[in-house]
Amino acid sequence: MQYSNFMVSMQKIFAAVLVLLAPVWARAEEVYHIHRLSETELLKTYNSLMRDACRHADQFWQDWPVDGRAGFWGNGRSDEGGVRPISSMTLTCAALLKYSDTLSPAERQEYKRKVVAAIRYVTATHVTGGQKCPDGKSWGNSWQSAMWTCDLAFGGWLMWDDLDTGLRADLERVVAFEADRFLVIKPPTGSFNDTKAEENGWDLVCIVLAHNMFADHPHAAAWRQKALEYMMNTLSAPQDQFDEQIVDGRAVKDWFVGANVHPDFTLENHGFFHPSYVGCSCYFLTQTAMYFTYAHQPVPAAAGHHLMDTWRMFEEILLPNGESAYPQGMDWELHGATPYINLFAALARWQQDSMAARLEETYLQYVRAWQVRQQGDLAVSGSRFGFPRHAVGAEQETYGFLAHKIFGPPAKELTATAAASIALGIRTHDWTEVVSHRTRDKFVSFSWTNRIMGMLVPLGSGHEGNPDFTVPIINGFVGGFDLSPRGDAKTVALGHCWTTTTNGFETTGTLLLNGGRLKQMLRLMSIGSKTVVYQDRVSALKDVTVTQERGVPFGIENDEVTGGKRLLYYQGGQTVFIQRKLQPALAIPGAWANVDGRLGAVSVAGEGMAYVQATGYAPGISVYSDVFYGSYGREPKPFKAGEEVAHRVILFFAEVTPKETAALAESFKIETHGRSPVLRFKIPEGGEAEIPLL
Repeated sequence: MQYSNFMVSMQKIFAAVLVLLAPVWARAEEVYHIHRLSETELLKTYNSLMRDACRHADQFWQDWPVDGRAGFWGNGRSDEGGVRPISSMTLTCAALLKYSDTLSPAERQEYKRKVVAAIRYVTATHVTGGQKCPDGKSWGNSWQSAMWTCDLAFGGWLMWDDLDTGLRADLERVVAFEADRFLVIKPPTGSFNDTKAEENGWDLVCIVLAHNMFADHPHAAAWRQKALEYMMNTLSAPQDQFDEQIVDGRAVKDWFVGANVHPDFTLENHGFFHPSYVGCSCYFLTQTAMYFTYAHQPVPAAAGHHLMDTWRMFEEILLPNGESAYPQGMDWELHGATPYINLFAALARWQQDSMAARLEETYLQYVRAWQVRQQGDLAVSGSRFGFPRHAVGAEQETYGFLAHKIFGPPAKELTATAAASIALGIRTHDWTEVVSHRTRDKFVSFSWTNRIMGMLVPLGSGHEGNPDFTVPIINGFVGGFDLSPRGDAKTVALGHCWTTTTNGFETTGTLLLNGGRLKQMLRLMSIGSKTVVYQDRVSALKDVTVTQERGVPFGIENDEVTGGKRLLYYQGGQTVFIQRKLQPALAIPGAWANVDGRLGAVSVAGEGMAYVQATGYAPGISVYSDVFYGSYGREPKPFKAGEEVAHRVILFFAEVTPKETAALAESFKIETHGRSPVLRFKIPEGGEAEIPLL
């Protein structure tokens, strides 16, 4: 591959073209209206959200034919999709009944009836209750049943005065059984691939609730001791085994069973660094603090073990809208699958964390906007889980609401400027092999293990009305090739390195693609506030035919959450891509492109850029993910072993206008002068960059 002669020659006429770009470029349309909320307004928003969640759930309610006094939301089955949403909705309705004055008398009477009926159903169909669920099975004594028990029981605790003596005894029977299961075992551990942090957390909450809710039970003291052990081994780190600090009467090293997070407090689940499980593992600890506080008991120090250490790591990848970046991808729904609002609300009050306070206030408004658009449903468009996802969302929001009522007033939230300054800089995580750079305008990362991928998130200020942009696709930046014959598609990293610079990072590595038939040498550089440079060379190790090149891909969300429209600018024109109005793949003319005035790209070398529209919701993450390709080819090409298959050099710029992108495209020059090629170009904030080319 040679550098594009066409692209270089076009530099001579870019100055004339820029005259045509003088009008103000349109920005992405606002979908949301985010503003600062007072405590009264926050509580009003929670009340509206929870009330509408209960109203939406009404259509899924059914009385139980076995006992007319009992009933349930959903299908009533014995599994996670059956019992869990019942427990979640019980908690939400009970919290409204206890703390809200927005319910009408009729609603208050109806939700009280449903809470009591649901507790009656769930306690009767537990393995200790003698009855069966509609699927012919009892529930309980299973991997997640302690968590379902906890939410159900906390709802019952909030409504204690409305439960008769028999139902109180039934709740105690179920809670005691589920908590007792853990008295004879040690907390499981594991820090690579499959952390046990979130499992320990969801078991822990039941043990803590049992101790506080039934303080006179003969096992209450044993539950407390076991709860401390689980607290200390939820976010347990390898360094704990040497820590002699005393926590709740014992040295940390004596509590230690094994590690569930890495030394830098990243953790892995489902085989990769998984921010969703960072969030839920943390918020289970905050729930334990809530139960102690509700019982008017002091919160043990163990409840905060490594909580704030993990939170500081988490802050590095939390975006201004309250969602996370996903440096190694995501396999749950990108929006709403594991909301962190209960964590934000609890940390803002229990730990008086100002950043958490701001994120809670912001994210709550997005969730409420999604819900209003969907007539009360908290399962965002594209969710494959339906009502159970709605119920879990209601539960998470309810814990956020309860944090206000139980912990007290929050910390003063950060200003936008102060919040944007949190976690700026370069981070390297050796255990997950991720390097990242965060500025006020971008978050860029590259991962070398578990999932080999890079991502760039524009995050400049002024986009609160439509913040979601980047989709973390599995082969982001790295791309792929289709070969004939198809054969093995496996990618293996042979080696890599990274270095930090004064204004960014550089990472370089070698990959074997398509089962070892291709070799890819790539380099990613983050430069300054807005710029990312990707380059690679791909050679054939065997005789191959490339039938399709999908080079340097970048995922762009284009669905209901983002307004369902993306505007692509390029030299000489523009194209609108509307969700569900599928257009053919667009080969982008010229050397530059810009999406919505947020992402600019300049092609220095490659097959030409393209934009490919999503055909539907991406499996797992449940978003429409359009893909921008920095180099894209669909004509079959044969290559002999040793020949160069591809050479790509793409400049990306975050938070730049189309006009700025065109000017930046004009600025690049390739110089040799008897030495290795060097690329020079202007960077958006001023000045010039010079980088060696592969």
